[in-house]
Amino acid sequence: MPRLLVCAPPPAPGLCAPGRVWLNPAGRFPRGRDGPGAGGGPERMVDSPRQPSSLRQDAAPAGPAVFLFWCREGEGSGRGVRMARALGAVPVHVWRGTLGPFRLPTPLRYVAQWVDTARTLRCLRPAAIYVQVPPVFALLQAVLYAAPRGIPVAADNHSSFLDGRWRWFHWLQRPLARRLRANLAHNEANEALLRAWGAGGTALVKSPAVARGDMLALAAGEDVSAVTAAAGDRLKVLMVNRFAPDDAWREVLRGAEAMPEAHFFLTGDPARAGLAPAAAPANVTLTGLLPRPRFLALMAACDAALTLTLRPDTLLWSIRECLALGVPFTATDSAVTRAEFDGLGEFSAHDPASLRAALLRAVERRAARAEACDAYIARDLERWDRQMAELRARMAPDGGG
Repeated sequence: MPRLLVCAPPPAPGLCAPGRVWLNPAGRFPRGRDGPGAGGGPERMVDSPRQPSSLRQDAAPAGPAVFLFWCREGEGSGRGVRMARALGAVPVHVWRGTLGPFRLPTPLRYVAQWVDTARTLRCLRPAAIYVQVPPVFALLQAVLYAAPRGIPVAADNHSSFLDGRWRWFHWLQRPLARRLRANLAHNEANEALLRAWGAGGTALVKSPAVARGDMLALAAGEDVSAVTAAAGDRLKVLMVNRFAPDDAWREVLRGAEAMPEAHFFLTGDPARAGLAPAAAPANVTLTGLLPRPRFLALMAACDAALTLTLRPDTLLWSIRECLALGVPFTATDSAVTRAEFDGLGEFSAHDPASLRAALLRAVERRAARAEACDAYIARDLERWDRQMAELRARMAPDGGG
């Protein structure tokens, strides 16, 4: 099974075919046999056990910047991949979920990914390293590689670094954060915490808006009419959901029972939460995991969307998807969400009565908010371009002064 995915051309010519590169357990990038993308496609399986002398561990940085993720491609890395594209960095997804037919428990998976990451960095010799955090262990590996070589490192700190399990590792993240060229926060609350730590180069970099045409192009050609037919003439509501611990799917199921005039579509794999389809109310469709184009097509076909979280101080990317597709949203009522999106959607507590009232208001005010939503997207895209230019300059070899 592939262990690592590099979603960009390799840094040195002749190492492997442009496009995707799968790293085998030996962790090498020399010439190899064609893999899943054989026949000139974008993927190549690399299987040589020997490392070219030009890629020794002590070699000077020669490749482009890399953006490191310890997750599967497409699972929670959308912001980082877009950031990598803006920064000219190579997105590197490191994931070791199984060993043969057996699923690896998280501690063993982290050990395997630690080894894969070390090999990958030695092979790519990046000029700069960006790391999605958590997990903090990916950041630790990057710092251990970069520090003796004078390579700048930046952490993109997702709000989940404040979750209970990751708070246990703040003793490790705090000193690492002080060594970094840049620490990126997603909202004002996280920024304040990082500054209190004395984190180097702390900056507030919120996720970017998405141009409407770009989002519609991704959804083009997807026919979801067979899915939405279950709603009949009722209001169609999409709940953006992964069945993750911070998803408010239980609250939405209770809300659906109290809103028979609407049909709800819950995305994500219900088996992850042990939810049987028969346990959902009759006006709820469990869509299962959806490819991104199909997910966006379903969102565009709905009358409203719920973007709810149980995690405090979190700005959900799905709100920006709603704005780009022109779909009215109801979000969790929190200070950071209101500060960013006030006037563009509705904000609600998670009880059934509040959700129902907010959804109906969102649909009613859709046309009146269209101009404000378009203005926000244009303004936010300009902000994103400016911040990416500033970050590129900071992460340049001479940018830390």
